[in-house]
Amino acid sequence: MTGMLLTNGVSFHPNLVVDRAVKLALPFGLVAALLISLYLTTPHENYLTLAGLLAAYIVPPAGKESVIPVGIGLGEPWWLLAMIIVVIDLSTSLFVALNLDLTLKIPYVGPWIGRVMEGCQSYIESHPWLGRLSTVGLTIFVIVPFQGSGGMNATILGRLMGLTPAVVVGCVLTGSIISSFGIALGTTALLSLFRESVFLGCGALLAVVAMIGGLVLLWKRYAPAV
Repeated sequence: MTGMLLTNGVSFHPNLVVDRAVKLALPFGLVAALLISLYLTTPHENYLTLAGLLAAYIVPPAGKESVIPVGIGLGEPWWLLAMIIVVIDLSTSLFVALNLDLTLKIPYVGPWIGRVMEGCQSYIESHPWLGRLSTVGLTIFVIVPFQGSGGMNATILGRLMGLTPAVVVGCVLTGSIISSFGIALGTTALLSLFRESVFLGCGALLAVVAMIGGLVLLWKRYAPAV
């Protein structure tokens, strides 16, 4: 199964050097384009805030469920924060899908990625319904805001499930759009309720916490047995 991950079957050019350059340029180019666009279109203080949130999302354990609300609380536009997270998830997924063989050879990073692969394999074994649901299961994995459900882990998980790089990246992109914009809109609505009434805001917050708690309980009770 590991050999399948390393041989992704995607080739952009017959020359190996050019092919690798393209595979590296795609994810890094997306991030560079994002940073340049933010630098040119936002005030300097906002740019620093957004860059800090971006860095916090890339470095574990922060996830979109914490980075987006914090950014909105700092006054950043909800749609911009959601878009940034989507671009980062897409870039990460592209990098892993196209360059996993190279990544595993990097000192310190390679062994860490190897442990992530082992964790993803264990996750599949304990949640067999993911494999049966295929693309839908992987998209759900990205949507649900669990720690480790970002672009890298989801891409490795999808490849271990036997999905092609293109399908995996598509699932990550779809799931990231739904979850990122959903969290951003939900946070904005919750803050609006708090501004209107503290009691309304607290009630809505308790309802969200109860719903998430219920979903987690259902997940723990039924998912491993499916």
